[in-house]
Amino acid sequence: MIVADRARRLPATASATPSLTAGARVDVCILGAGLAGMIAAYLLGRAGRQVMVLEEGPLGGLQGGFEAAHLASAVERPYALIESTQGRDAARVAAQSAAAAVDALEAIVLRERIACEFERLDGYSMAADGDAWAGLEHEAQAARRAGIQGVELIDAPPVGGAAWKRCLRYPAQAHFHPTRFLEGLARAMQRAGGRIHCGIRCQRIESGPPVAVVTSAGHRIEAQTLVASEPMRGGIAAPVAAPRMAHMVGLRVPRGSVPRALYWESSQPVRWMRLRSQGSGAGEVLLAGSEDPPGDDDHTAYRYLALEAWARSRFPQAREIVQRFTGEIVQTPDLFAVSSRGDCDSQSVYLATGGWGTPMTRGTLAGLVIRDFVEGGELPWADLYLPEACYVPREAARAL
Repeated sequence: MIVADRARRLPATASATPSLTAGARVDVCILGAGLAGMIAAYLLGRAGRQVMVLEEGPLGGLQGGFEAAHLASAVERPYALIESTQGRDAARVAAQSAAAAVDALEAIVLRERIACEFERLDGYSMAADGDAWAGLEHEAQAARRAGIQGVELIDAPPVGGAAWKRCLRYPAQAHFHPTRFLEGLARAMQRAGGRIHCGIRCQRIESGPPVAVVTSAGHRIEAQTLVASEPMRGGIAAPVAAPRMAHMVGLRVPRGSVPRALYWESSQPVRWMRLRSQGSGAGEVLLAGSEDPPGDDDHTAYRYLALEAWARSRFPQAREIVQRFTGEIVQTPDLFAVSSRGDCDSQSVYLATGGWGTPMTRGTLAGLVIRDFVEGGELPWADLYLPEACYVPREAARAL
């Protein structure tokens, strides 16, 4: 099995991995050491499969920098909108699967004792300035119908001096440090006999079974199943949509001045915030991020300045800038699909797509769905992630 996870790269880590010196035959070969690929590899290894991970860059992917990693059962689109476009059953399944993804990552952290700053906390969804979101109560009702426990409409988030007013509170969300999580996951996978090789470029993929990956060094890796994040055409990755950019800035704040929580603002583009501790006595960093709106061609420096100004208007206690990071997002036209069969060999090729919105939740979910597809298990919400069941035309996707 081969899994490629390139929809959004995580902060690269310098952890050394063994060199690939010869070809091999395995049950599971994973192309891409991102979150979806590594979780799929870990879970399939625990199920007794022989697993190999191949990554072109370092563990975590090619894109270095900082990732504002949060996990949320509050999905990218309002539950009221999902109800109206996909039906109540789809909204319920979306909520169940997102919550299962958060639970699954937490279970891995506890089982393997991975020190990655995992923490459960509240999430607050706010309306932007001038945004007449009269449907807050309507959205709260839709979220409750979808099965989100404890969601409530409150007068304001617990942020002193903030400009926000009424908002929705989602309990039991989470955040974590993705690089440290991946390092711990890699150690756990290797203890179980799995193999990870970084710095490996895939030259071509040959249909099977078995599926074969041929590296640029000429090594041939044969596997029973291939999973990739990009469609395969003629044994190579087909072109994907041009990526959009996500920008993040980190501003130092006095310790304890901002409640530890996740914050989302329903502006265009959507913006988000969370806290990161810098150790005892070092204060905390408020991470603020946003995606470029479609068609935006502003210079990255301008996007940083605009994001900083917005963050300071929402959190007056913010001090100096200590971090900046820009990453890529490839937004696929499918609203839900994160794991599906590909067309290089329909019985042995899977795709992990849709790494936008809340990519940490989607990446975890992709790993879970891939594991169950390969193992023949049944998930009550798996059909939502098959393209036959959830394809949304590109025009409709833009409207969503």
